Amino acid sequence: MTDHDAACGELSDALAEFATGAAGGSDRARVLRHTAGCSECRETLAALSAAADEVLLIAPERQPPAGFETAVLDRIAALDAAPAPARPRRRLVRVLAAAAAALLVGAAAALGVWLATAPDRELADSYRDTLGVADGRYFTAAPVLDSGGAQVGHVFAYQGDPSWVFAVLDGAPEDGAWQVVVATEDWTGTIATCDATEGSCGAGATIDADVYQLREVELIAPNGTVLTATFDH
Repeated sequence: MTDHDAACGELSDALAEFATGAAGGSDRARVLRHTAGCSECRETLAALSAAADEVLLIAPERQPPAGFETAVLDRIAALDAAPAPARPRRRLVRVLAAAAAALLVGAAAALGVWLATAPDRELADSYRDTLGVADGRYFTAAPVLDSGGAQVGHVFAYQGDPSWVFAVLDGAPEDGAWQVVVATEDWTGTIATCDATEGSCGAGATIDADVYQLREVELIAPNGTVLTATFDH
């Protein structure tokens, strides 16, 4: 180990104290003299200072409990009165540094979760905005299935002012005019005709019914073929 390495090692605790503002006058002077000619320790000091600043930003903004200042001053006075070998100052600095590191890791993890869930939050915001356009309270959808269980389209339902149901076929087994029949818990009615061409069409209408009670929507072909979308609220 060179003399320079030894000097850097002896200064490690002082660097942490300097970064957190806990260093005394003599230690501050030592740090400043050493870092003036040691780029490695300057980088370490910069990293420690940045960590200390981040900890302050993460800390919750609230007033300390009554008597907190007095308790701190009493503790400092007790440390100053203790014999020099018994003062735990450097050990305390190490504990605080470890706690700060743990706090920063936790904050980084929380930031990671925040960034990872950003698309979900954006989707939720978009959903709320969409509902708000027409005093909406509920929006749902269900797949349209043929008799064999194959998906051939979708039905969308919106509870708002007004409420509406819209059916889309993209794989109808035959072309023609499919009647769109809506069934709720206490009402059934044909609301539109979906004219399928090359297996595709879309049709819907406003309804005077409670979408929360929507049970199913049937699309019925002229020859009696039935496609069904079932809603499970």
